[in-house]
Amino acid sequence: MGSRKRNSAEKIKEAKKDLAFAKLNNCPTSPRKMRLVLIK
Repeated sequence: MGSRKRNSAEKIKEAKKDLAFAKLNNCPTSPRKMRLVLIK
């Protein structure tokens, strides 16, 4: 697996963690916002 792919996979994992936290805090996250989080 290329390092580029792994890095993007890790970024997605982090974004999923952030989403889980947002759900715990009952903060509604729009799909557009999630896309921005995934890109960063």
